[in-house]
Amino acid sequence: MTRGRKIGACIVAVAAALLALGLWHSTALPTGADEVPSPHLGYGVNLRYLSNVDSIFVPLGFDWIKVYERFDTMPTERLPYHVLYRIDLEGNRWSWQEGHWRPDPDKIRADVREVAQEGWGLVDAYEIGNEPNTDWWEGQPPDPADYVRALQAAYEAIKEVDPGAIVVSAGLAPVGRIGGPTGEDKACTANSGETYLGNDCRGMDERLYAREMFERGAGNYFDAFGYHPTGFAYPPELSLDQLPEHDNGNGFAFRGAEVIHAIMEDYDLGAKPIWATEFGWLRDPSEDGFGWCHTIPVFEDNFGWMDVPEVQQANYLTRAFQYADEHWPWMGAMFIWAFDFHKQGAECWSGRYFSVRRYNGPEDEEGTPTLAYPALISMTKWPGHFGPRLVVEPTALTFLTDVDEPGVFTITLTPLNTGYRVLTWTATVAAGMPLTPTLVITTGLQGTPLTVTVDSTGYPTGTFTGSITVTATTTDVLDAPQAVPVTLLVVPEMYRVYLPIVLRSAP
Repeated sequence: MTRGRKIGACIVAVAAALLALGLWHSTALPTGADEVPSPHLGYGVNLRYLSNVDSIFVPLGFDWIKVYERFDTMPTERLPYHVLYRIDLEGNRWSWQEGHWRPDPDKIRADVREVAQEGWGLVDAYEIGNEPNTDWWEGQPPDPADYVRALQAAYEAIKEVDPGAIVVSAGLAPVGRIGGPTGEDKACTANSGETYLGNDCRGMDERLYAREMFERGAGNYFDAFGYHPTGFAYPPELSLDQLPEHDNGNGFAFRGAEVIHAIMEDYDLGAKPIWATEFGWLRDPSEDGFGWCHTIPVFEDNFGWMDVPEVQQANYLTRAFQYADEHWPWMGAMFIWAFDFHKQGAECWSGRYFSVRRYNGPEDEEGTPTLAYPALISMTKWPGHFGPRLVVEPTALTFLTDVDEPGVFTITLTPLNTGYRVLTWTATVAAGMPLTPTLVITTGLQGTPLTVTVDSTGYPTGTFTGSITVTATTTDVLDAPQAVPVTLLVVPEMYRVYLPIVLRSAP
């Protein structure tokens, strides 16, 4: 709890005590703002070819695209929608350290700084890596400690170049309960020397991985938490307790994201959004003319059980957005996996059938639309706000004094940003009101404390009110301006109540 929150709590407690004693007949103090703006969703796709933006992305009516460093798809001009850019944590960003290959924070910091410089003004958000709870580079075992070091380096580099950029942690893969419900049946000693339960050195339980990240302070190095809530074979509304018995507690369903949010709440990170940087349903390859993929073990053994008819893919995708909009205020941008990956990889690569475009020959980058494509176009959308949001804590100030004991009272307001990017604020005192507080400063950044002083000298018995207005210096800020009422209560005599002391002899 911040100092401002503690003081605000004390003021509320005093007010409650006065009300209970019948000494103050006032209306209740205003309540704070909601934690998450509504609407809150971003509508996005994983895009392979920037050349497809105008012809097949724009008709969707979506507001986000996710592009990839590995495909060299950095935009060269400002696009009329938001861009999430995935940064790789592989290859030349590793080095040989203490007898093991490990991600190198210095290399990551230098490289990511260059990426952020290139993306300044063109990229809105950066995702740092991809599914690090799997074997994240050439079979190196999953290692939350090393990932947090890499995430910190990338976060700091991006914020140094572009403080307003949104940093998203790598989307974790839903790999299930490796090693049983608590992970005790599997353990792996990773390259950092840390030993992790629920880790078979090829994959790590995403829930345990998230907890290990948070234990190591990862919450300080992302603005949104990345997760891949794949729908597998089930409708998006299906709760985890309705999954068939053979799920074995893996939680292989879209609503697995709810467990990740609950874990974030355990670590006081519940106010930070989750971004579904990949999610979707696998279309049966038979509907694209590639039914023989079911005879390929690498496809059938891993993906055959989860494919759905094309009409269900379309229904599930649209219903997933609707479910998240109605039930998950903590969900931010959602990116369909995938959009135009229909000709990427081998004919039985699963990504082709997650794609909402169908393979239509090697020369056709756009492909043929599946049923999902027009369904997503016609889907009702409520795009969220991805700029700052102003919250001032506490939301009201009250001072209580004895008329015969005037004094100077000081308290701190804190203008906060509960949205994205960077917020700067200004503060003014309302003129012509009975009470005129004094402000030590009148402008600052989000989180900068605003010290407020009230001098009760010369005030007779009574209630005197004033107001402070805090507003943003830019126009893209939600809930700005905000008026903070200030009340001075001058009473004839302060009554002090002392709790009795009970003395007990030792047994």
